[in-house]
Amino acid sequence: MMAKSIQTSKSIFALAGLLLLSVLVHAGEAASDPVAIIRKATDTLIGVIKQGKTYFDKDPDRFYREVQNVLEPNVDFDKFSQGVMAIYYKRATPQQRQRFSATFKSGLINTYAKALLDFGDEKIDVLPSDRPRTRPDRDTVKMEVHSHEGKIYPVLYSMRLSDDGTWRIYNIVINGINMGLTYRNQFASLMQSPDTHGNLDEAISRWVETIAHIDPVKQGNPEGGTGTEESAAGDL
Repeated sequence: MMAKSIQTSKSIFALAGLLLLSVLVHAGEAASDPVAIIRKATDTLIGVIKQGKTYFDKDPDRFYREVQNVLEPNVDFDKFSQGVMAIYYKRATPQQRQRFSATFKSGLINTYAKALLDFGDEKIDVLPSDRPRTRPDRDTVKMEVHSHEGKIYPVLYSMRLSDDGTWRIYNIVINGINMGLTYRNQFASLMQSPDTHGNLDEAISRWVETIAHIDPVKQGNPEGGTGTEESAAGDL
């Protein structure tokens, strides 16, 4: 039973990476319909994951590079990492900000890449939009993952239409856990930990290990509650 629970946890987190990548790969298609982007891209990326499983053990760096090549031009890691650092961003030197941005990017890419390899045959339902957009440049895509044990895990993707007409993800809520805010809280805990004594350089060094242990399935609500869409999928 524990082994099944661990595998389910990995698969749900893998799903977040899967959908993050799928939106970015096909961001130029159907720009007015983020739901269609996700639906079309998921099948394609499952094939990418299957191929990665055949060579990952011998050449993991290849898989990381392929993931990075998709994410890097489509995610503003500097802004994302700034939101995670929060109040500590103002204290940081330009060199520390740059270092954390690079560390945050590599940690996120490696964590998602590894999780993608654990994606199995869970049932996925990408739900149609059930309300009009309150803003033309913001949208939320909802999805449900049905585990082998019969539990339903909701995933929300907050998306923003950029100036170039491309939809990009700016936050993810997995199983009721707002990942952007979770990362922010984890960084604050690092700064307050006796292991770092408020030292930014030490917190940055420990970040990759910290991000790898965030488990939204364990922390979240397996019955499917995510609160209001606005609070769950809002800006950092």
